[in-house]
Amino acid sequence: MELAELKQRLLEVYPQWDAFLRQTKFIDSLEVDPADNDGQNIYYNSRRFAFYLPEAQAVLLARQVLHVQLAHFARRGRRDPALWRRATEAVVNTLLAHDGFQLPEDSERLPPDTEPVAETVYAALAALQPTEEQEPEEKQPDSDPRTSREGKPRRLDDDQKKIAGNRTDSRVRQPGDAGAAEIIPGLSEYLQDSTNVDYDWFPGETIRNGILQSEFRAYPVPRAEVLLDTSYSVDEAMLRSFVRACKALLRDAVFSVGCFDTKFYGFQEIRKPADINNLVFQGGGGTDFNVAVGAFTGDAENQIIFTDGYGELPRQRCDAVWVVYGTSKVHPKGGQVIYVDPFKKVYATRDKRLTFAAESQEWSSI
Repeated sequence: MELAELKQRLLEVYPQWDAFLRQTKFIDSLEVDPADNDGQNIYYNSRRFAFYLPEAQAVLLARQVLHVQLAHFARRGRRDPALWRRATEAVVNTLLAHDGFQLPEDSERLPPDTEPVAETVYAALAALQPTEEQEPEEKQPDSDPRTSREGKPRRLDDDQKKIAGNRTDSRVRQPGDAGAAEIIPGLSEYLQDSTNVDYDWFPGETIRNGILQSEFRAYPVPRAEVLLDTSYSVDEAMLRSFVRACKALLRDAVFSVGCFDTKFYGFQEIRKPADINNLVFQGGGGTDFNVAVGAFTGDAENQIIFTDGYGELPRQRCDAVWVVYGTSKVHPKGGQVIYVDPFKKVYATRDKRLTFAAESQEWSSI
């Protein structure tokens, strides 16, 4: 949607913004993602805006207009920039939701009956931050949480399944024969083309003795880096599902596979099905997605994470495709999410390009 159309959409809700929208500079900039302001001018990235639905584009623009009108940039003073941003985002999102804008469910907003004043919200958020004198207590389990006192396997609840933190296992896991390839619908659509060139046999354009002749020619090969969640909450059956998806992925790209729990165990190059059969799987401890996204080298056009979704999501933006098996809903910053029901084989996608990530999803009860 063009900028003029977006302004008109905003005027339908806020006709009093007419003079402001005419006087304010809206600057197209590739340095913002997707929009920002400096207290006077509003910056937007038209390339990134193209990935959003018109409704989301209007919200993104309305956010910046409110930030400027409420002088959030000037009012920050010496406050912590990240915490001030969270406070002002919550205020703006709450005001827009009250006026009928449809915001993503994971957008940060104020709890009920909270005064929409940035300074008040900032003070409440600051009070929740740990001080330098307060060090988080490290919980020391009396025994392995995966076993009962009798030494039998224990059924984990949702909190135990996350097992985030610094615990690792590093044991070699043996999921067994994964079976035939299993395509994840929609995954190949997210794979970007590569400038890498490989060679293979393709159907040609000539027929000899009634047989279509093949020809050996070059073709571009997308490259991908694939991370497999091998933490304790991922059982062997789910791990086999990951492997089946990797086998199907080989039709669309050459890639490297790495395993992680709270540790990254290095990439293994995959170029043919035999390489997948020879994969070494390590892990079995907790889950640390910061370790996972930090393992991507940036040398591949595509980044893919296979996981069950249990664990604290990374705060840094990562434009990866998250393939989530099970019922956990994740809202990472950037990228796309594909949900897989490993039992009913029902697939659904949530394209993050059509929404936008909230600054945080952790505070909800100030």
